[in-house]
Amino acid sequence: MRRSARQDSSVLPEELELRSHTGIYDTEQPADGPGVSQAFPEGGREAWMCLLGSFLLMFPSFGFEAAVGTVQDYISEHQLAEYSIRDVGWITAIFVFLTLFLGVQVGPLFDRYGPRVLLTCGSAASFTSYMLLAECTKYWHFILCLSILGGIASAIVSTVSISVLSHWFHRRRALASGICMGGSSAGGATIPVILRTLFSKYGWTWSIRVIAFIALGCYAAAIILVKGRLPAGSNSKATIDFRAFRSPRLCFLTVAVFSFEFIIFGCAALLPTYVRFAGFPTDVQFYSLTVLNCFGLVGRVLPGFAADKIGRFNILLCLVLLTFIIMATVWLPVGSHDVKTLYTVVAIFGFGSGGWISLAPVCAGQLCRTEEYGRFYGTLYSVASFGVLLTVPVGGDLLQSTTPQILIGFYSAVLLVGLVGLILSRWALLDWKWRWKVKV
Repeated sequence: MRRSARQDSSVLPEELELRSHTGIYDTEQPADGPGVSQAFPEGGREAWMCLLGSFLLMFPSFGFEAAVGTVQDYISEHQLAEYSIRDVGWITAIFVFLTLFLGVQVGPLFDRYGPRVLLTCGSAASFTSYMLLAECTKYWHFILCLSILGGIASAIVSTVSISVLSHWFHRRRALASGICMGGSSAGGATIPVILRTLFSKYGWTWSIRVIAFIALGCYAAAIILVKGRLPAGSNSKATIDFRAFRSPRLCFLTVAVFSFEFIIFGCAALLPTYVRFAGFPTDVQFYSLTVLNCFGLVGRVLPGFAADKIGRFNILLCLVLLTFIIMATVWLPVGSHDVKTLYTVVAIFGFGSGGWISLAPVCAGQLCRTEEYGRFYGTLYSVASFGVLLTVPVGGDLLQSTTPQILIGFYSAVLLVGLVGLILSRWALLDWKWRWKVKV
């Protein structure tokens, strides 16, 4: 339950007033009432082992999505050379779209069956997807194996890896989510370097098979490490409910998250192609993704730690503002002029966007009561997933028909829309009374 003003002498008076008048829900204590769900371990051997398992799950699933630009650029020059960048972009767009869109529907299955059954099925499907991907030669092969099967498998694996943390962490959930999502950054940083070496030595088939066996090892270890703490058997229903948009806070946050997802996965998928069109050497195509995801790893962990102390919306707003300034004033005018500048702006973008991914779901949790979180989260990301579906084809077509600078200008404009949406969501959360010095 929420702490009363008398119980919480460490909270500033203006924050107590904020909680009582604006409906900001205290994320320091669970709101579920007495019972087993109220006592969150917040640490201990089993909790940290579960977090390690979630990290390993993210490495080959979401991590492959973070590095998918390497795969897209390769097949657009080899197996699918006769197709446009926009057409090839639909392969990766559907892949990531299904991960997000179907992921919100995995939550009720997780509540009903727990993590073990879902992880076994999702891991087997993901490994099969990679093995079949190694044999793909035609457009419809990639759609079936990578986009559809891979997207469904990734939805299961990535959703369970995040959801199971809610059994073990509450007060430190932003930090735990950041570490878990760091697994995708680690995968996104490592996989391009691995593929750079493998493509030149062994070609497409064995390169993807190696990724498949790396994924198998991570999944096997994670299935052993990850376990739920709360009893399964809930009969929760699908989590998409558009009546949640009656809340202006959620509407504005949805606009912001739609913009974030549009930019994050557009850059991840198109960065190697952007580098090629900008005239940089081939190695930069691989290493730029590594830089992006290395700093994304830092961006997913450190802001989560700070957000638990300073405020989730506050830190997220600072990250978005910093990234927008760098994109608009540095990347847009001079980012494609030399390698050092490119690496610098990509690193800052990776740090900022890493924080967007880890903090946006936690911010959504501050807009509602605990029992409403699944509905708010699912509705928000079901809409935001369409940003992922559109970004690669739209961005690819823009890149191929114009210049790399225009693509970055377009993404900067989209980020500005997201920044405005986030500001309005925070303002609505404060009951339309803007305050700077408040933990929110």
